[in-house]
This record gives sequence, structure tokens and C-alpha cells, in this order.
Amino acid sequence: MGRRRIGGPKNWSCDWLDFEELRAYLDCRYVPHGFYSLIPAVLSSMALWTALAQDGCDFAKLEGGNVETIAGSDILPFIEAGISHYRAPLFYTAESEWKMVFTNECENYPDENIDIFVNLAKYFSLISLIFGGSLTLFLWFTTCMTFSVRTWIFCAVEATLAALFRAGSFLFLFSSICSGNESKCNLAFGSTMDIVGCVLYFVAALCLFAHYPDPKLRKLTDEEIIQSVAEAENLQPKRLSIGSLPIKGSSLGGGESNRYRGDGASYY
Repeated sequence: MGRRRIGGPKNWSCDWLDFEELRAYLDCRYVPHGFYSLIPAVLSSMALWTALAQDGCDFAKLEGGNVETIAGSDILPFIEAGISHYRAPLFYTAESEWKMVFTNECENYPDENIDIFVNLAKYFSLISLIFGGSLTLFLWFTTCMTFSVRTWIFCAVEATLAALFRAGSFLFLFSSICSGNESKCNLAFGSTMDIVGCVLYFVAALCLFAHYPDPKLRKLTDEEIIQSVAEAENLQPKRLSIGSLPIKGSSLGGGESNRYRGDGASYY
């Protein structure tokens, strides 16, 4: 029962997969580390959401001479500059005000505005997204599987790296887009979300570094207890009964050289 035939090369050491043994090996059960393990999982999920909520062209609000250079219009008072793209606002005559329409498509920067800081911010954001996504997926496995201390520390290091690379996205503020030509960039939705994401990743890393919740003891079934006892007896030396061995020098009298103990005691 529980065995399934699996295919593969003939030199595999195991041609049969026992799902019951696999479940026991992985120690799959409900929240084995307790509800403390949910704290870093939820924090990393929230940090990942702050990255996925951005559309790529809402990192900062750009004002100044670079608006005309990038958008090719001298009437735009500002644009929303993202790490990879930008978005121009629309003028509402009824309200006599420039407003951002988030349903408008993002546009690419001119090649002359792309420098090393823009590329670094782009790569760091991508690396942080990879670390954060894998970390979040990995931490949610603590709800049904046990993690070793080494794996727990690995998750803490990964959360720290995700926070550091996320902070690297702010190198965009030092790019030629946000500096020179009397231009400046103010924080917008994307940069605010990155700040929140960095804080969440750092808090998750602190929770992981600060405490490792020991797995709860699992209650064994009757079949598992019988199997464990049988395996233990197979590993122990042969059991000998004391009742079958002579005890020399009995204190009851010198004439009796041998006395036998019949209380059924035994030793290993």
C-alpha cells in the first residue's frame, strides 16, 4: 500500500516510491514550527506585493529641464519617471490641472538618458524580485514541513539580500534623469513602495535571525510506535534473561555456591 512504480534509468538505487515513507521523511504536518514561522512568511509576502504593485513607470516625479528632453514637450510641468519607462500627464480643461492617467501606457526613455545608475537600479530591482519571490515561496513551506537551523539561517540571509538589492533601486535618483539641467526627482508611489518593501524584508530577516522555533513533537500512531520498537530491538544486542544465569557468592549461605533469580529481570 502506498507504493507507486516510477520510471527512470536502470541504475537508480530505488525503483519504487513509497509515499508514506516520503511523507514521514519530509515530516509533513500542520505548522510544525508553530505560528511564529508565519511571521516572516507574511512579512516577505507583503514585501513582495510592494514590488508587484508597481507598473515600472511610477518610481519618481520628475520636474525641470529633463522633462522636455525626455518627453519632447516644453509644456509638460512634470512626468512620472520609472526605472525603465516614464509616463506623461494629461491636462484636464474642466479642472485646469495636469493629472496623471495611470491607464496610459508607459514610454521608453531616449537612449542618451540611460546611464550606469539607471542600469544598476534596473538590475538590482530584478535581483531583489528574484530573491524575494523565492524567499516567500520557501517560507510558506514552513506551514507543512520542518526546516533545519541551517535552512532557517539561509532564509534569513536571503531576506537580507532581498532588502539590500531592493535598496539599490534608489541609485536611480543619482542618474542623469534626476540630476542636471535644473531637474529633480521627488518620491512617488514606486519609491515609497520600495521603502516599505525594504523595511519589511529587514524585519523578516531580523525575525529569522533572532529565533529558530523548534519543531513540535509529533504524536506517533500505534503503527509507528510498533515499528519504532521493532527497529530498536533489531539494533540492540541479544537480550539475555538474568533468571538463566548463576549468581555466585550468595549472601544466604556459604554452602550454596549458585543461586538463581527468577523474577524475570533482564539486561542488554
